[in-house]
Amino acid sequence: MLIRTPQPPGKIYTQLTQAPVDSYADFLNWFRQGQTVDENTHLTNSQTIQNAMFRTAVASGHLGKAKNMTMPNESLADIILTKQGKDFIQNVFDRTFCQMAIAEARRSIREHDGKPHPSVGVVIVNQDGNVISTGFRGQSGKGDHGEFGAIKALSPEDPDKVDLTGCTVYTTLEPCSKRKAPKKPCTERLVNGKAARVVYGMADKHESVYGHSTLVEARIEIGFFPNDLMPELLEFNQEWSDSLRTTPIIPSNSTSPAAYVIYYKPGTSMADNVSFFVRPPDGAGRPYTIEDAARNVLASGKTVEDISVEWKTFDARKVGPGGYKRQNVYSSHNLLGLP
Repeated sequence: MLIRTPQPPGKIYTQLTQAPVDSYADFLNWFRQGQTVDENTHLTNSQTIQNAMFRTAVASGHLGKAKNMTMPNESLADIILTKQGKDFIQNVFDRTFCQMAIAEARRSIREHDGKPHPSVGVVIVNQDGNVISTGFRGQSGKGDHGEFGAIKALSPEDPDKVDLTGCTVYTTLEPCSKRKAPKKPCTERLVNGKAARVVYGMADKHESVYGHSTLVEARIEIGFFPNDLMPELLEFNQEWSDSLRTTPIIPSNSTSPAAYVIYYKPGTSMADNVSFFVRPPDGAGRPYTIEDAARNVLASGKTVEDISVEWKTFDARKVGPGGYKRQNVYSSHNLLGLP
């Protein structure tokens, strides 16, 4: 840290040799909040690894050095991590934490409900670059999302009061936007916790998810997983991803029509008339269908009410301005709700 008051007599000021040397990024990260160091011993004539790294960092613009002016009589230097240095270590650490999140995702606990679900891993890192929590889907309970698992690990008694100020949250999947009460969306928890940054991998294709937009509107910085890590994410989440935004192929029902309408267009031949039919389900779990004369399924609905809504929408498009007119209508029990 930066020192602004004299140390007590006999107290040794911070030495550059205290900086870690496991990697250049770790060395730079030591200066994230600034460091006041004793310039008299290790910034000028030491042959330590730290001194070599320091010279490289200053020359590359990753670290800045200035005389400590609050104690001008002391041989002290204030060393700060520059924006260029922050960007450098951010890229290095982002990759490491993204890989950690992927490893957490592989620990996800499957829900045995017959539906595909995503594997999600989360890593929360504080402003000093230290991991303070991890989580994965199902960690804190059946169906619990990974973000909630990591947040609850920080405060098991009251996850709603977790303070994420200054934190970066790494998650393999775009955070959710809706949850059934009493559960809360992950984006709401991240916003309320005042997370500084969210880095995510896959975008969620579910229509109910708009986590990216919510976070941006809350002024939370957004980052993305490195491109070369994406194939791994896509691979183990492919079944779930492929199940979203797909139009199921529904075969024609073999039942007799419960309703039909014949349309004609004024000024055209009767040969140009078109017919459409509503057929009830031909088996358990099958839907009602709207079909044309060639037995192509144009729409479907699970219940009478559903198919009535589909039909009204379909009919409104057909008889719109300049469209067709109804010639014959048959509807058992007024299934279609047409006049």
